[in-house]
Amino acid sequence: MVAGTRRRTLDPRGDLMARSLRWGLAMAVAAVGSGWAATAAQDQDRTVKDGVYSTEQAVRGRTNYETTCLRCHGADLSGGAGRSLTGDVFVRDWTGLTLDRLFERMQSMPPGASENLAGDAYVDIISYVLERNGYPAGAGELSLASLTSITVEGEDGPGVVPNYALVRVVGCLGGDASQWTLSNATAEERSPEPGPSVGDDLVAAQAKPLSDQNYVLMYVFPSPEAYAGHRVETKGLLIRDESGDGPDSLNVTSILSLAEACTP
Repeated sequence: MVAGTRRRTLDPRGDLMARSLRWGLAMAVAAVGSGWAATAAQDQDRTVKDGVYSTEQAVRGRTNYETTCLRCHGADLSGGAGRSLTGDVFVRDWTGLTLDRLFERMQSMPPGASENLAGDAYVDIISYVLERNGYPAGAGELSLASLTSITVEGEDGPGVVPNYALVRVVGCLGGDASQWTLSNATAEERSPEPGPSVGDDLVAAQAKPLSDQNYVLMYVFPSPEAYAGHRVETKGLLIRDESGDGPDSLNVTSILSLAEACTP
C-alpha cells in the first residue's frame, strides 16, 4: 500500500437484489491480468476487427469449446451457468480491453479442470468466440504473444466505453448519505477489476489529474462518510444518463481514498 492511502473495499454481499446483481456483473467482467495501467500504456495498433485469427484456428477452437465450455456457456455461447460470450454482453464486458484479459479469465475455466487445456487451446477458443461474434478472420493465426496488443472493439469504434461496463474514475467525493456524488472527476475508463486498485494501477490512479466530469453514486455500502471531501478512486458499473440532462451514474463496487484533500 502506498503511504497515505486509505483502503475501503465495499462488501458486495447484501440483502438487496440490485446489489447482488451489480456485483455479479462486476465479477463477470473481472479479469486477472497485468494491471489497468499496463494495458492503457500499450500501443494498441490492432483490434479484433482487423482479422487477427484464421478460419482453421476457429475450427479448432470450436472443438475445444464444445468439449470444455459448452456445458456452462451453451451451444450458442449465450450462457447459462456461465456468462454469455456473445452479442451485447460480450461487447459490454470486453470492449476497450485487450485479449490477454479474456485469456486470463478463460484460464480459470472450466472450474476444477483448467489444467487440462494448454495455452494454445485457450487462444483457439478465443478465435472461435471472435468468429461467433462476427469479427472477421485473417490470413494468420492468433498467437499467445499477440494478445496484449489486440483490443476488443464494438460497433461504436475505439475508445467508447459501453453502457453498464465496469469502469473507474478519480474525483472528489461529495454529498451525504442521501446522495453521494463525485465532482471534478476524470472521464470513465475501463477497469478489469471491481475492487480497489493496487500496485502499478494504484500509482497510476494517484497520478491522474482531475477533470470536469460529475457522477452520481448508487448503492454505496458501507458508507464512505469518512472520505467526504477526499480525492477518491471509485469503481462501478457505468449507467449513462440517456436524457442528456444530468450526470451519468456509477453503481459502486469500491471506493478508495487517495488523498484527504481534493484540489482540482
